[in-house]
Amino acid sequence: MKKYLILLFFTFTVGTVFSQDMSFSVFAEPQITWLSPDSKDVENAGSAFGFNGGLNYDQFFKEKYAISTGISINKISGRLLFNESNSLQSIDSTYSIGKGEEVKYNLQYLNIPLGFKFKTVEIGYTQFYAHLGLEGGINIKADADLPDTKDVNISKEIKWYHLSYYIGGGIEYSIGGNTALVGGLTYKNGFLDMTKKKNNKITSGLVSLRLGIVF
Repeated sequence: MKKYLILLFFTFTVGTVFSQDMSFSVFAEPQITWLSPDSKDVENAGSAFGFNGGLNYDQFFKEKYAISTGISINKISGRLLFNESNSLQSIDSTYSIGKGEEVKYNLQYLNIPLGFKFKTVEIGYTQFYAHLGLEGGINIKADADLPDTKDVNISKEIKWYHLSYYIGGGIEYSIGGNTALVGGLTYKNGFLDMTKKKNNKITSGLVSLRLGIVF
């Protein structure tokens, strides 16, 4: 709990310091997510649906250029096929994974991005934007669906932190004053191992559809 409070404090401190020329938005992102192992013993067995939702702050240091941050809850899922026998450690037991068996990971993170946002001049009621940066996350839930057992707590298998980069773009449609509707696409790719196992590295990837409103 302490580490979550530190993240919240950091986010809202940034928002307070950059209190001028800032836009604030809430968003929801349905997304397609997957896991990418780098070992021959494990392979990607398919993508899954995920969801990310939260708050975003844009601090403009020039009229069309901003530093962007925020906070969100992000669910990442993915299926892995084990080509060799393996095991997964839950909070109270060890589960054996047979050769050729598939496991679905369901991971949830508290995320804070830090990046840049670029906007075009307004064309009618519309502005186009692009954004890119890094996103750090703290794991708050880790479950797995095994061949014979669902919702197994595998928090002992998952590292508490996660880091990825993101790039994307979209449109903002003004509906009056400083209020606008947002729609866009974002690609994210993790570059740190999400698991504690030494014999393989597993990272995440996703494509999300951002729907939101700017105030």
